[in-house]
Amino acid sequence: MSTFGAANLLKDISNQLTHRLSTDPASTMPLSHASAKMDSYDTLTTSFSIPYMMLLEPEPADVVFMSRDGFRLWNDPVSAQSSHSADGKQTVRSLDNLGGIRRTVDAINEDGNIKASAVVEKRTGKSATITMSGPSTAILTERATILRKYYEIGIDHVGIDTFQLLDSQGKLQPNVRDQLEAVAAYTSATIFVTKVLDPSLRPQNPSPLELEDIWKPYHILAYGDLDSIAFAKTRLALLIDEMNGLFIDRMSVPLSLHPLLAGRDQVNFQKVTQDTGTKLYTPTLFPCVHSSMDESHARRDYDEIYIVGQETDVDSAREMIENLTQKLPVFSKDFVIPFAKIDFLLLHSLDKLEELSRQNGAFIQFPSLGASRSLVRVQCPSHIFVEKTIRSIAKLVCDVYSAGYWIHEGRADDKGYLIQPRNLPPVSAIREALERISSTSGADISFLKCTFDVIGDGEAAKSAVSQIRGLPFWPSESHQVRFRIELSVDQREFIAGKKNGKINRIMSTAHVWIKFEPFSEYNFFVDLVSPNYAAALFGMQLLEEELPAEISFYIPEAYHRSIIGTGGQQIQTLMRKYNVFVKFSNAFEQVSDLGIVSRIDNVVVRCPAKNAESLLPAKNEIHEIVQYLESQQNNSQSQQALPSQQHGHHHHNSHSYPAPQSTQSHTAYPPARR
Repeated sequence: MSTFGAANLLKDISNQLTHRLSTDPASTMPLSHASAKMDSYDTLTTSFSIPYMMLLEPEPADVVFMSRDGFRLWNDPVSAQSSHSADGKQTVRSLDNLGGIRRTVDAINEDGNIKASAVVEKRTGKSATITMSGPSTAILTERATILRKYYEIGIDHVGIDTFQLLDSQGKLQPNVRDQLEAVAAYTSATIFVTKVLDPSLRPQNPSPLELEDIWKPYHILAYGDLDSIAFAKTRLALLIDEMNGLFIDRMSVPLSLHPLLAGRDQVNFQKVTQDTGTKLYTPTLFPCVHSSMDESHARRDYDEIYIVGQETDVDSAREMIENLTQKLPVFSKDFVIPFAKIDFLLLHSLDKLEELSRQNGAFIQFPSLGASRSLVRVQCPSHIFVEKTIRSIAKLVCDVYSAGYWIHEGRADDKGYLIQPRNLPPVSAIREALERISSTSGADISFLKCTFDVIGDGEAAKSAVSQIRGLPFWPSESHQVRFRIELSVDQREFIAGKKNGKINRIMSTAHVWIKFEPFSEYNFFVDLVSPNYAAALFGMQLLEEELPAEISFYIPEAYHRSIIGTGGQQIQTLMRKYNVFVKFSNAFEQVSDLGIVSRIDNVVVRCPAKNAESLLPAKNEIHEIVQYLESQQNNSQSQQALPSQQHGHHHHNSHSYPAPQSTQSHTAYPPARR
């Protein structure tokens, strides 16, 4: 099937599934008699978007094998437009990630106390919006239940040669069929063998091994949720290795140690494989944070590490890993993130969390999606990387905004509380509005007692508040808007400015009120409040322009003092030139038991977001200074090695960079006032 044809099929099937969801009797069921009498002030309405994914079965003509009961968890067949059939239509199967959520929504509607629906966003088909109305306590419970049924889906593949797959008569070998069925049964993945690899499955910058895999004549495909296909990919790779006559050994190491053993950017495992000529297979980094398509699947072992190669090489690799495990120091720390933001990260930023885990060699333990727990644990072989990982996660949290939009009559009661409007629109109108706003903005929105609460990334939160402002329900009522963002505690002085100058300027310019609220050891809240939407939006624009943008990198400490210059003059000049702030730290290089040096970023260049384009030039100039200092040092060493008759000659260089000096103290100088 061509890419264009697949895109049309996906669009047609998405429209049919959307129609099926929106016309499902359960999803359009009226509220029960008791719920119909419920006063709007007591009704909580919430709407939130989740990533929507859908996959099509491979082109039937290309399929050599499909696992038994492969379509058991797939959607019913749907008819879609196709240029490959005589009548322009063909029946295909589709797999999406709403199976568990659909069943949960149906069960909620059958109970009758809550009205719930799940609708696929029609324009792009990349998100699904869940909307519910009912008693507050029940809504919060059922929202968690729905989130616990969410899972991501995907496809992974392994290439296989003809002689490994087919017998001399061109038929699938019985033992291969049995082993593929065993993989499918163990992992709950749907297994196909095809003659063609879809272009979408080819990596953008493939390695030589990936290229070799891509050009194999046949491909084993695993469809399912992310945990299932991760296990299926490992089992399929082991199957191919076994066919190639390689020795396979299995180690059981607690999952919480896997990233620590792998090292930063997997350097330890890379050294093991390079020194021994073996391959290592490990399971997923974040198992069970999402649900599973098949909740009845066999228990999976997340502690397993497989070593593949020649037997003597495998023994050597195993010995290296065992030695590293015995000597591995372990440091851990717990910290708190609001559970609503944990859910947001697990839905929208799981790939970034996985990247953080690999970069820092860190095990990050999150509660499962919808667990309503706020505690996160980080474990590393160094307390330095524990702190670094936590701060990196805290920065991800800073990208998630929350907002409030309150409707009132413009006057207060005897106790000073703003009076809410007496007349509220019907719950059905609020439901429809929230579903539309959440679908188009991507933000999570709740409405209770004339109050809208919003959570999402910066653009989503601002878009949602803008659409709430445009609702026709309260044309003459007053409102109050609050935006809340999180920032790192080490950025507090930067964002406030000298004597709170930046914040005072924003408040006076935009006519808003800004307050800092402490939250945790790592982050604090910045609240921006205004009785006027336009003022709040302008204030947020000014505030975001002053938010810190930064870049960090490594410079040998021997050069720090020379870069700073006498009395800080040289670094002051550079900071004034680019209007940035430069901070040096004396972080130490880490050496693993395998002799690998791990360098830690020890220079931070920071500036307001409105000046972010200056970060890279400032970094480049610092590196130019280092290159000059290195060349001067090399010249000096060369001069010392010259014969004694040349000692009388003097070399003059007019460059202003000073010679390198070692230092134990690193001072950061703020830029001079302009």
